[in-house]
Amino acid sequence: MQTDAGHQPARAAHHLLPTAHFDALAAGRGGPAVVRFLRTTEYSRRLLLLRALLDTAARTPGALGPLPAVDSAWAALTDAQRRAPEEFRELLLLPQVGSWLGHGLRRLRHTAWGDGPLWTDLGHVYALCAVAALRAGLPLRTTVPLRDGAVMFPGLGLAVLPGRPPQGTAEVAVEAGRLVVEPHRECVGPPPPPAAPQDDARGWLGLRGLHARVAGRSADCRLDDVDPYRDLGDPRPPERLPPEERARWQDGFGRALGILEACDPESAKALVAGLRSLTPVDPSPTGVVLSASSGDAFGGLLTSLPPDPVTFAVTLVHEFQHTKLGALLHLLTLERDGGEERHHAPWREDPRPLGGLLQGAYAFLGITDFWSRHLDRAPCAERASAEFEFALSRRQTREAVLTLAADPALTAYGRRFVAGMAARLDSWSADPRVRPGVDAWAALAADDHRTEWRIRHLAPAPSDVRSLAGSFLSATPPRAVPAPALAPDLTTRWAHTRARLIRHRLTRPPAAEPPAPAADHALLAGDPEAAAAYARLLAEDPESPEAWTGLVLAVATTPSTPSVPLHRPELLRPLHRELRTLGSPSDPVALVRWLATPLLSV
Repeated sequence: MQTDAGHQPARAAHHLLPTAHFDALAAGRGGPAVVRFLRTTEYSRRLLLLRALLDTAARTPGALGPLPAVDSAWAALTDAQRRAPEEFRELLLLPQVGSWLGHGLRRLRHTAWGDGPLWTDLGHVYALCAVAALRAGLPLRTTVPLRDGAVMFPGLGLAVLPGRPPQGTAEVAVEAGRLVVEPHRECVGPPPPPAAPQDDARGWLGLRGLHARVAGRSADCRLDDVDPYRDLGDPRPPERLPPEERARWQDGFGRALGILEACDPESAKALVAGLRSLTPVDPSPTGVVLSASSGDAFGGLLTSLPPDPVTFAVTLVHEFQHTKLGALLHLLTLERDGGEERHHAPWREDPRPLGGLLQGAYAFLGITDFWSRHLDRAPCAERASAEFEFALSRRQTREAVLTLAADPALTAYGRRFVAGMAARLDSWSADPRVRPGVDAWAALAADDHRTEWRIRHLAPAPSDVRSLAGSFLSATPPRAVPAPALAPDLTTRWAHTRARLIRHRLTRPPAAEPPAPAADHALLAGDPEAAAAYARLLAEDPESPEAWTGLVLAVATTPSTPSVPLHRPELLRPLHRELRTLGSPSDPVALVRWLATPLLSV
């Protein structure tokens, strides 16, 4: 925003990413120095986005409605940046400011829709101006838009104006270190440190903080339940957490950072250098932790409250990996893909585009790193569970990285980045700390996911199915068939029963096991009758992807038969369906064994 001493526009500058930073990020790492570098590059990006938003608004008739002209916002922000550059930088780098910039630009480009007139979103810039002036100690008078009768001041709090219409305007005056919203006349002082409590007052909802200590230093971030731009999509109303819920968040956050610092001090310090806010969201109906982050909102993440400190630590690692990769992708192009959802991601139910698979693999590279380091620190009662999570994450991440490496849409930078990920995985390939029995369960869980994904989402050509049916009925070996088409089936949620049973058995006594089909219990117990049990389930529902998947696993692990993996499980359902249509229903167990012969193409 600044100009040089001669009042000429400053010359364009470029960020040069040090090779050491790139290689550290490719390995899933990146200490505090790398994170500080990424924050610097994100600040440059925010400045460009702010300029783009104001320039586009100036060219769009009626974009700011009854609010002041764009020039006044630019002047106020420039003055604040000159007077207090570090304060301005921290303000612009707030995750919620990044989300607002992204949302505002999408509204201007008609790729997003808001819950009010365009000027209610774009006019948020004047609230930004007010906070910038307050932080810089500059006087300012401006007009701000109302959203649901309130005004959000970024990084400061929400002023609620009783009796005002949901959409309208209010006058704001900044002077003598105070911010006054008129005619409400609510006085607001300079923002306190993030960890300091901010009590609500008449017409005011302050921002709350979470506090911990890492390496002897304060590690603070906001627990944001009021800013309308705290979400990844459209603005959302405030959802104030009750005191007891805030206490649970504080306890979980402090314990999670303590676990991270104990097993990986560098990553704990890097996370503290970059994390600025946590936004609470509701958990899934099944109790699974939901979390998300956005490239627009560096330093912010959304999550439901994890049930324990270790899960909280894993959630922080997971989303901060996305944060680092998102910032890197603002600097370098790692893939040039059309965005087609076509890849199996071992931790997702739906097909993913190349970019989504890269993000997922990178997040789970960090999770694998965490479990590797936490493994020896886990309490005795949790050791088997930690072994399983490490073994499963290592296995599934490797599968994803191999898929990435084979995709021609990677750029040269992308190939180097994925090679760095693969090298990191290689360092864990023969870890003796994972016992064979636990590793076998991890292999079963990984095969379970891959098999069900293929059964649900891949559709062989009908002519190939008819040909295979003819071969089966004539008792001849199956012939090679072309690769199937992708036909995503997203109509039903997965049960994930077997993975849940495995995790339960590693942490709790069998008497407390959750409900599950007897076939699943038999499979995990190594019972040779498991295949017959799944065949009985298929007699009741021959289209069940869970039962077909269980049958494939049971046949592959039956001690009395060769353990031949079935690489094309997606052929089973349509082939069984075709045989039923022909009036020749087959034994599902025999069908699996027939398809598993080495003659079938892989």
